[in-house]
Amino acid sequence: MRKANWWIGVSVGVAAGLAAVAGVEASTDQASAQSAGAAGFTLSTAQLQINQRISQAAVRRSNEALTLLDPVRKSGARDDAPGWGTAQIRDGAVTAAKLDTAARERLPRWAVVAATSGSLVRGRGAASAAKLADPGLYTVTFDRDLSACAIQASQGDGGTTPVDAPAHVTAWRSATDAKVVTVRTAADDPAATPATFNTPTNAVPFTVSVLC
Repeated sequence: MRKANWWIGVSVGVAAGLAAVAGVEASTDQASAQSAGAAGFTLSTAQLQINQRISQAAVRRSNEALTLLDPVRKSGARDDAPGWGTAQIRDGAVTAAKLDTAARERLPRWAVVAATSGSLVRGRGAASAAKLADPGLYTVTFDRDLSACAIQASQGDGGTTPVDAPAHVTAWRSATDAKVVTVRTAADDPAATPATFNTPTNAVPFTVSVLC
């Protein structure tokens, strides 16, 4: 279905076609009074058909451009065409909601989770996070099926302070809910007597990212 203001492309195409025909008609009288060699060109039905195809192609390309740009042309329910202002194409104007569903589903998801509470600090595409009863175990729920995605988890809260304590963070997809990631955090304490390694703990903040 042609988008709003399809008449822009049609007008351009029709104008180009009419201009070509008018030019040919204007030159026909002159050409009839001259020999073919002196005129320097030959008018034919094929040439008129070429002009027609050019104008038709212009209309098709204009309509295709309007279709592709339709998501950024609209401000809410209002159609702002013809023309697109800077505000409509500047950084932040093309939001995830305006993307095609397939493109939106491939956007990366991530979550930053607090250690002690297990709450979701911030994220994109992450619905919630929770601490489980077993030490060091958490769940992070995302807004899509993760069956075909790669899951990464790392120590840290995404802040400006480096984390020096040795820790292990692993993550895997839940066997019962394809939108849920289970995370395990553990720490090493070589100075303890006896030394302990890979001990589950709830003292390690972490980040999880999902790439689909």
